[in-house]
Amino acid sequence: ISELATCVMVFGWGLSVAATVAVFGAVEGYNNGPSTMKPPLGWQTWCSSGPCGTDHCFDEQIRATADAMKNNGMGELGFNWIILDDCWHPTRTGPNNSLVPHPEFFPNGMKAVIDYVHGLGLQFGLYTSVGTVTCHGGWSPGSFGHWDIDAETFASWGVDYVKVDYCGKEDSIEGHRNLSKALNATGRPIVLELCRGPYQTADPHDWSYAPEIAQIWRATGDHHDNFASTMAQVAAIASKGNSAYGPYNWAYGDMMMTGGEGCPFSGEDPPYMKPQHCPKQTDNEYRTEVSLYAVLSSPMMIGTDIRNMTAIMNETLLNHDVIMINQDYTVLPGKPATLCDGKTQAWVRLLSDGTIAVAVPNLGSATATLTICFADLSITSGHANVRDVWAKKDLGKLSTSVSASVEVHDTFLVIVTPESMI
Repeated sequence: ISELATCVMVFGWGLSVAATVAVFGAVEGYNNGPSTMKPPLGWQTWCSSGPCGTDHCFDEQIRATADAMKNNGMGELGFNWIILDDCWHPTRTGPNNSLVPHPEFFPNGMKAVIDYVHGLGLQFGLYTSVGTVTCHGGWSPGSFGHWDIDAETFASWGVDYVKVDYCGKEDSIEGHRNLSKALNATGRPIVLELCRGPYQTADPHDWSYAPEIAQIWRATGDHHDNFASTMAQVAAIASKGNSAYGPYNWAYGDMMMTGGEGCPFSGEDPPYMKPQHCPKQTDNEYRTEVSLYAVLSSPMMIGTDIRNMTAIMNETLLNHDVIMINQDYTVLPGKPATLCDGKTQAWVRLLSDGTIAVAVPNLGSATATLTICFADLSITSGHANVRDVWAKKDLGKLSTSVSASVEVHDTFLVIVTPESMI
């Protein structure tokens, strides 16, 4: 089944843009500190060293990645999270059965790494599971029955963010609530991300209990480095509308694959020594991924190796307009819409300054001319200025529409300024 057919089934493409842009003002959620007032921007380990799911992390690698974020231009645009996934492989060998990170991976302990990250002005997060074991082969203990001691341990290390997965025995909604309560009881503002759980399917119209206890929640399963997976994430984020999330509460499309996942290990070097990419998508598809995550205002956590910024990573992740669209937290996230009498399928977001971000992906199998009709953006008279985000070019004042030739799986991403604002 095609990606477009999937989107048609999920969304129906029945929403008019006039209705989309008429709703203004995001709904504030559970505020656990300023870190998630905007959708977080950062990096996670899962697909960085090795293909997705290999997930290695080491003291030296984490420090080098934090250095890269600080120095490669990402930090200047607001990327400030370093998140360890299911790679730090702790044991319960500390006092009171507290967690201790793998001694070979983190010979100086976890706090030393966190202090280094904090010293760069960045924030730090790590992973646990709500059940008895974690999801990476069940190799590590989960937090079930140890909510308080784990929360206290994380807080004592200076952790700013906890990603909680849903693996092992005893995984439950109660476990999600217990971990949230324990983290709050530490007195340290710690962001909570729900990775998976019943909140995803409990109600077809909203995210159930997730906004009550967490600041970020995954919309669906893992994101893999293929285009169908990207579009499945997009569909899941938008499937329950955009009114259920906003400041401090963000539906999340999982780690982004921009630039390509890591490569299989050759055995010649430690797995963290060679920052490299083995992409499974085209540059067009990565451009579409970034476009739609921006318009939908999903957190943008890069799951690939930012120590090696490829051309497409620099083009997309360091684009000021893209980050502006994503970070405009005072308005509702974008929604799918139909333009030009049903001829164009798009994602549209009214921005706080009155401009309109429009992403039009080519989900077909051949290059196509795609058109954005201004009347469908509630611009019923006069002209509009159009900025092509990826070309970094102002297209000038146009009268009724704007069109572009778009390659397969690429996206025409523009910012439209109505004449009344010019």
